[in-house]
Amino acid sequence: MNTDAHGTHSAVIFDRERALKYDTNVHLAMAGFRAMYQVVAEVQVAALGGPEAASLLVVGIGTATEVLPFAQIAGPGFRFTGVDPSPEMVALAREKLAAEGLLERTSLHVCEIGELPRGELFDGAQMMGVLHHLPGDEARIGILREIAARLKPGAPFVMGCRAGNVPILRAVEERRSMSNGVPPEMMEQRRKILNALKVPSEEEVFGLLSQAGFVEPRFVFGEMHFKVWVTRYEPSTIGA
Repeated sequence: MNTDAHGTHSAVIFDRERALKYDTNVHLAMAGFRAMYQVVAEVQVAALGGPEAASLLVVGIGTATEVLPFAQIAGPGFRFTGVDPSPEMVALAREKLAAEGLLERTSLHVCEIGELPRGELFDGAQMMGVLHHLPGDEARIGILREIAARLKPGAPFVMGCRAGNVPILRAVEERRSMSNGVPPEMMEQRRKILNALKVPSEEEVFGLLSQAGFVEPRFVFGEMHFKVWVTRYEPSTIGA
């Protein structure tokens, strides 16, 4: 998940020090993020028809924390391809995957998804914490279409992002951040960033997915504004 919990989607901001702190910072912002990754892996394996073998595209792989649960629930035939624009995040991902015995099954690429060479289509994909950081519908539809173009028809796609802007939930998020030592001036900066991003509603997320050929999104996990759905790629529905 190559995004700051409240910042921008960018390779530039992640130097080694910040990359090392990334998982801790996300945990402070989202108490259930490790449980979320466990659920995502379980749903993905089920959607792919079982734990034996599959090729999975992971967009915005970040530190690869979301891949680690697969070590326990997916067979040795599972293969992962991870893309992320941050060299430091990918370097840390490589270390984590090696420690869990997953590196030999993972191909890592320092790039945006649109720069990933097209080859054999993937059985499934996931993208966590990226969509809402992109600047507007054009960029959001663009990344979803780049993912779709690399998937087999019927492939499952698990996606998580911020959706909606409920005042009481924003208040909880801000209080949580402040209790973890985030200074008031940084909180104000984060408010401005979130407001500028124009975080989509659930209905808008579903509309974006539909335009890229992803159908029947089903809710699988949520905490505050962050929500996760599983959908599938059906190219025959595009423009229907």
